[in-house]
Amino acid sequence: MNTFLSILRSLPGDLIRWCGGKLTAAARFAAADHPYVYLSGCALILTDLLVYVFSDEYGFFLSCTPLVMAAFALCAVFALAALAALVSKRRLKRRYRSQSRFCTPAARRAARYGSYAVWAVTALVLADRIHVLCRLIRSVMAMDTNPDPFFQAMVYMFYNSRSLFLTGLWTTLRLAFFGTIFGFILAIGLVFLRIQTPTSRDRDHIKFVKILCSRFAALYATVIRGTPMMLQAFIIYYVGFGLFTDHTELTITEINSIWSFFIAGLTTVSLNSAAYLSEVLRGGVESIDAGQTEAARSLGMSAWQAMMKVVFPQALKNAIPAIGNEMIINIKDSSVLNCIGVVELMYAATSVAGIYYKNLPNYVSAALIYLIMTCIISAFLNALSRRLSLSTYRGIPSSN
Repeated sequence: MNTFLSILRSLPGDLIRWCGGKLTAAARFAAADHPYVYLSGCALILTDLLVYVFSDEYGFFLSCTPLVMAAFALCAVFALAALAALVSKRRLKRRYRSQSRFCTPAARRAARYGSYAVWAVTALVLADRIHVLCRLIRSVMAMDTNPDPFFQAMVYMFYNSRSLFLTGLWTTLRLAFFGTIFGFILAIGLVFLRIQTPTSRDRDHIKFVKILCSRFAALYATVIRGTPMMLQAFIIYYVGFGLFTDHTELTITEINSIWSFFIAGLTTVSLNSAAYLSEVLRGGVESIDAGQTEAARSLGMSAWQAMMKVVFPQALKNAIPAIGNEMIINIKDSSVLNCIGVVELMYAATSVAGIYYKNLPNYVSAALIYLIMTCIISAFLNALSRRLSLSTYRGIPSSN
C-alpha cells in the first residue's frame, strides 16, 4: 500500500518531466530536416482548400478575406515549390540528391520553414472550425424544440438530458471501480482455494478438503465464465428478491430499498470479475519460479508465509495490467445491467431516446462517452504500468 501511495505521489513529477521531454523532442524535431516535407505540406494544403470550399459557415479566420487570401498565397508558393521539386526529381532521377538545387542545405531549410507556415495555416483553419462548432452548440442549447439535423439533435438531447447522462456515467464508474475492487478481493480467496494441492504428508481429510476447495474454485470460474453477464444479472437479482419475499414480511418498496438494482448490479459485476481475476492471479502465481518457494521454505518459512511474503506479491505486481484491463472491461460490460433496471449510461441513453423518439444520436453520444472514459483510464493504467516497469497493453481490451 505504501509503495502504491508513493507511486501516486510521484505521478505529478513524472508528468512534468514527461511534458518537458516532449517539449525538448518537439524543439529538436523543429530544428531538423525531415523527408516528405513537400508531400505532407501539399496534403495539408489540399485539406485546407477542401474545408474552405465545402464549409457552409465560416468563423473568425475563414470569414476574414484578406487573411484567407494571404494564407492561400503562402500555400500557393509552397505548392509551386513542391511542383518544381517534383519536376526536378523526375528529370534528374537518381542524381536528384546530389545535383538538385532543392537538396542544398539552404533549400531544405526553406522548405522546412515553409511547411511550418502551412501547418500554422492548418491550425488556424482547425481553430476556425472549432469556433464554428462552439457557436453552433451554443445556438442549439438555446433552442426550444429538438432540431432535425443529426449533430444538432445529438447536442440538444444531450444538453437537455445531461442530468440523466451524468447519473448514468457516475453509476457506470462506480460499478466498474467497486466491482473490480470487490471482485479482486474475492479472487484472492478463490485463487488460494484453486492452488491447493494435496501432498503425501497430508492426512486423508486434509486431502479431501484441499481437493474440494480446488474443484469448487474451478467450477465457479467455469460457470461464471461460461454464462453471459446479462443472464447472471437476472438470476442474481431475482434470487435475492425471492429470498426477501420468501423469508421476510417486507413490502416490495422496502425490499427494493434494501436489495436495489444498483446492489444487484454491483454484486453481478463483482462475482463476474472474481472469476476472471482468479484465473489471472492463478496464472501469475504459477508463473513464479518454484525455486523461490523452495528457497523461502529453506529459510524456515511455512507454506503460507512463503506464499504471502514471496510468491503472491510478485504475482500481484505482474497481474496489475490485467486487473486494470478488467476494470475497463467492466465499464463496457456494465451496459448490460440496464436489463434489470440499473440506471447506468446505456440505460440513460435508451431512456432519452424513448423521450425524444430519436435513437441513433443518443447512442452515438453514449458511445463517445464510453470511448473517452476507456481511453483516459487506459492512458492512466499504461502510465502506472510503465512506472512499475511492467509490460503495457496498447489500446482498449476487448469485452468478456
